[in-house]
Amino acid sequence: MPAGTPRVAVVSGTSSGIGAAVAAEFLRRDYTVVGLSRRGNPDLAEHPGYHDHLADVRDGEAVQAALTSAAGATADGVDAVVLNAGASPDPVDLVKVDWRTVADTYETNVRTALNLVQATAALLRRNGGGSLTFVGASLANGYRPERWTYAASKAAMTTLMRACSVEFADDGVVANEVRPGPVATAMTMAGLDGEVDEQIIRAINAGFGTDWLKSPRTVAEWIVTIAEFPSNGPTGQVFNYSRKVL
Repeated sequence: MPAGTPRVAVVSGTSSGIGAAVAAEFLRRDYTVVGLSRRGNPDLAEHPGYHDHLADVRDGEAVQAALTSAAGATADGVDAVVLNAGASPDPVDLVKVDWRTVADTYETNVRTALNLVQATAALLRRNGGGSLTFVGASLANGYRPERWTYAASKAAMTTLMRACSVEFADDGVVANEVRPGPVATAMTMAGLDGEVDEQIIRAINAGFGTDWLKSPRTVAEWIVTIAEFPSNGPTGQVFNYSRKVL
């Protein structure tokens, strides 16, 4: 990318939670951000550096169309891609798992990641390199049988991340994964609407004996820092911020 050109990041799942916080952190670091989500984010859209694009990331054509419409921002390529979009189905006994739920979870968590990788590979190459940063889950270790559906999809994302670290190594692209552990979002805290105050998170952590609950903002700082690794930096790595064994 030519000197003086703003750095560009593409982030999926920016309507709320971790994705919205990652987009905000990139903006804080003076990136131009292309956000992809099904619902959009009106608050982020007020920022002049944010490009809000509605797209169901499960649909590869929709992803490509959204990036085509953002061509003005990505004309010189993309520096960073954060693959965050996903969903977590309710826990269920392993012997009662319905395959349709499994397939739907793979569509939402794995297909979305593959679609974004395929749609942004040329943009990363055009930039002369960059990063693919996957938002994973420590549950991918498989030790929670009632969460197998979600865990299996996240384990598949890990293998995709490692495949990317090899596939795009000669293009100067690093690929890594962040496993944040518990985060104060609607996905992990039922009924949550909006952001949890840091004081409340500290109070919860004071009696939280199993794992460290983090704010989306804290996790976003880690993700963006990892997304800024240079082309000769770590790649194919899982950065785990959970107490759970990998």
